[in-house]
Amino acid sequence: MIENVALLGLSCAFNPVLLGVVLLTLASERPKRMLGAYVAGAFTWSVGLGIGVVRVASGVEAFGGKSSPSRPIFDLVAGAALLAGSAWYGTGRAARRKARKAAAAEVAAEAEIAAGGAVGKQEQTAKPPLAERLLSGPVWLAFVAGVVLNFPSVRYIEAMKEIVVADVSAHEQVLAILLFNLLMLSPAIVPLAFLVFRPDGTRAVMTSIDAWLRAHSHLLLTVVLAGLGLYLIGKGVVGLA
Repeated sequence: MIENVALLGLSCAFNPVLLGVVLLTLASERPKRMLGAYVAGAFTWSVGLGIGVVRVASGVEAFGGKSSPSRPIFDLVAGAALLAGSAWYGTGRAARRKARKAAAAEVAAEAEIAAGGAVGKQEQTAKPPLAERLLSGPVWLAFVAGVVLNFPSVRYIEAMKEIVVADVSAHEQVLAILLFNLLMLSPAIVPLAFLVFRPDGTRAVMTSIDAWLRAHSHLLLTVVLAGLGLYLIGKGVVGLA
């Protein structure tokens, strides 16, 4: 169980959005406090949700017992969803959709500016993205950003399923949830540790890492999602055999 949970947690760490959040906090006037508040919000929300999901699912046997056919079926469904996500990134559809949305937003902005004149332009340029607004205000807003920007993914649900169906105690379930979230949020936790113990150069290192990951994000996400999808499908097929 713990190997699968760790693997899923590490796969969730390949998150360009999370790295973008880290860079936004590092660019603020209080990077340590802002990033610390973000990590606190994300970790509290994700761990609390995981404990709630595991407790409820264990009580109602939402994922079935050890011999239930619903377990491999869930693995097959989750694996198929991850393969679909891999194809979405690998074929370039995700990039094309992002480009279309950016183009549509630019056209809408130009139309609004043309209709409203200078006032419209001022209002348009004064409205940054939600993440930037949350991470440029008071520290408590960074905590809120940690909650708002961390909603469960297919891999999160699969990890909770692994914990539920494992024959372990409630104490071990909580430890597994903590491990998963530590690995999932490691792109933010590690820079926070560097800010505390070795603040010099942290921003430059994270900027370099972010640039590399953004240049290779489509390939990384395609490979990670495809690998996990094939693994879960194989696991589901073996479970049904």
